[in-house]
Amino acid sequence: MGCCWSSEPADDTPAPLPPVALSSQLCATEIKLEDRTISGTGSVLGDSAILQDKGYFEVTIRKAGAFAIGVAAKDCPLEGLLTPDKAATAWTVTSTQPGLPPLQEGDVIGCAIDQADYPVQVYFYKGSSLVHQMSGIRGEVFPAVSVADGASLVANFGQADYEHMPNGFGPLIRSVSML
Repeated sequence: MGCCWSSEPADDTPAPLPPVALSSQLCATEIKLEDRTISGTGSVLGDSAILQDKGYFEVTIRKAGAFAIGVAAKDCPLEGLLTPDKAATAWTVTSTQPGLPPLQEGDVIGCAIDQADYPVQVYFYKGSSLVHQMSGIRGEVFPAVSVADGASLVANFGQADYEHMPNGFGPLIRSVSML
């Protein structure tokens, strides 16, 4: 018809965003990243902040060692394990956390963050069992994974099926600036 109108149907569907991934820019110098696998010594953050109300991700223990899993602010120190006693803006559970069931190779640890209500909560699961809960999360946070002492972990931000996602939670959604 004219220059501004076509009889062909328009496909205005935006391309899907890739899932959140581990950031090669937000990691310790001694961290080794291979696809979704983390090894070496130190910490790595996801490449997108968690902005949704209820987000979830999982980490599988590939090789035992020391590790921490949870959420942290972008300005956290990434050398060494991210633990709340070492970084005030890290909310993580560690492989040596008192009260946790024994963790071994093949175990899956889930991290569910609930920002829908105040105070913000983060829940940690082993399979479908809740094993730990933290509150008081403040500010913009990113998924955080730390390894040491030979540990190797595989992060899942939705690239594979989840072993167990609690009701009401969804995979992490990549944040996008509209500006």
